[in-house]
Amino acid sequence: MTMLTEIAEVVIGVDTHKDTHTAAVLDTRTGGVLARISITADPDGYTQLMVLADQHSGLRAWALEGSSGYGAGLTRHLTAAGELVVELDRPQRPARRAGAKSDPIDAERAARDALARPRLAQPTTGGQRAA
Repeated sequence: MTMLTEIAEVVIGVDTHKDTHTAAVLDTRTGGVLARISITADPDGYTQLMVLADQHSGLRAWALEGSSGYGAGLTRHLTAAGELVVELDRPQRPARRAGAKSDPIDAERAARDALARPRLAQPTTGGQRAA
């Protein structure tokens, strides 16, 4: 079994939504957050995200929530660019004060979840799209 920490130096967790995506770049050795960004869910936003990713040297992997839903466009963009993409199920999120949601925290959680997994799931897109 190969864990993500054995094949990547950074992991980029992405919390996907209809109009925007939020990403967190983590160092796989230390677990430290190196950068965060929110982008539009379109080709211009994907380009911004790749520019940020390119600022961090070494092998990288992407951990996407909703890679066959709201993240399908980003998944296609990343796989076409030869990037390693790991699919994550949307987790049961803990209750937060006053029902608040934090996209940066959810993006970081996606990256940490991928780092902790002993098995990595490839994204399902196109004909394999989730029902």
